[in-house]
Amino acid sequence: MRYLIRPLKEQDIPAIIEGETKAFGRSLGFDLIYSDLHLNPYAHYLVLEINKKVNGYIGLWITPDGADVINFYVDKEYQGRGFGKKLLKFAIDLCTMSKVKQISLEVRENNEVAIALYEKMGFKFSHKRERYYSDNTDALVMIKELEV
Repeated sequence: MRYLIRPLKEQDIPAIIEGETKAFGRSLGFDLIYSDLHLNPYAHYLVLEINKKVNGYIGLWITPDGADVINFYVDKEYQGRGFGKKLLKFAIDLCTMSKVKQISLEVRENNEVAIALYEKMGFKFSHKRERYYSDNTDALVMIKELEV
């Protein structure tokens, strides 16, 4: 099984939308991803390609003040195999090279698998955003401090 982590290309957007919808029940949508890709200098989207097929991605906004994970998923069939960890580590390394001091993200409070991964990668709980998601689920904000 061959995998590759690479920058998102415009032709990847439909596969990303499909994957987000399967993972979360909804997507950031074509317009947001397209405009970020072409117009937002702070946006960085990394695709996980396995056997030449898009099977996940992570979206980041990296500014001089810090980085925010916008969205992150790995297709269910490849979860538990270390691909999420590899993709997140790649994103953390990009943030380190960009000399940002911290990365933040939101995660559903009931997503124990994701929370465990984030904690393993050095993210710590910061605070809760009540009824953050469209289904009124709370979000945990997690932050990783980086050495600059």
